[in-house]
Amino acid sequence: MPPSPAPDAPLDVLLVGLGTIARTHAAVITRLDRLRLVGAVDPAPGFAVEAPAHRTLHEALDAGTDPDVVVLATPTDTHVGLVDEVLRTCDATVLCEKPLAATVDEIDGLELRHGAVVLTERVRVAHHFAFSPEVEWARRTAEQHPEWGPPTRVLCVSHDPYGHIEDDRAASLVSSWVDSGPNQLSVAAAFAGGWEVVSHVAETGRSVSVLDHAGGRTTLVTNWLAGDSSKQSEIEYGAGGVRIRIDHTSMTALVLRDGEVAEQLTYAGADSRKVEHYLGVYRALLDDPDDHRLGVPLARTIASLLEGRAPIG
Repeated sequence: MPPSPAPDAPLDVLLVGLGTIARTHAAVITRLDRLRLVGAVDPAPGFAVEAPAHRTLHEALDAGTDPDVVVLATPTDTHVGLVDEVLRTCDATVLCEKPLAATVDEIDGLELRHGAVVLTERVRVAHHFAFSPEVEWARRTAEQHPEWGPPTRVLCVSHDPYGHIEDDRAASLVSSWVDSGPNQLSVAAAFAGGWEVVSHVAETGRSVSVLDHAGGRTTLVTNWLAGDSSKQSEIEYGAGGVRIRIDHTSMTALVLRDGEVAEQLTYAGADSRKVEHYLGVYRALLDDPDDHRLGVPLARTIASLLEGRAPIG
């Protein structure tokens, strides 16, 4: 868990990677009084921050940077290597972008080299969709109604207008499945678990995954050929005649009972969707670092599904 600085002192953060998603990390870090950005690392930064800049992690640490938290906002295929380097070269907690790894073997390798205790205490993963306000609301609503039973159907659909993005950006995201699948799983995990893979069909720009979960079926759909970004989830409780419809794009939700609107969540805030997500991530890191949504076990479940293993969860 994050080390404890002097009372009232902020945690010092080193941000590794200055690309697209790092802009959100930097905005949230500088907004929270309990965090202080003390350095950044990127050999070819996409933007500037008000902190010393370095080309490599080794260079930053060699210059005397002593972070409490190292944030990894880098391409997916660099995550495991950088986590390994941080764990070897300093005492900081690691907050890694999702997915931590695309295979279980990579996570097993980290555990073999550093031990399960170190991973439990020092590695956190930014499964940011799980912290979105509409997901939190829907999860709490479902928990208040145990009479609904387990969900009989979970559907998560993610569309992104990435059909014409530059090759280097597409390569950093890997595929629509690797980019959006972890988000969808972190949402679905708020309502279901114990998944077994029924079928999985994936191309670079789209995928459909069908899973059995305890009590029902989960379907995950991703797509990069779209006019705009659009992300929704639907959780159906057949025994209670209830459906929770979540619009992640607008951070709103509805509870439908027998087809009629029973409850509604609206969003009156001024923050963007991703800022809301990462505010939740960092507040959990500060206040409840053992939150399972940040944990390696969820990252392992996601890696299991990313490579199509069954059963998982």
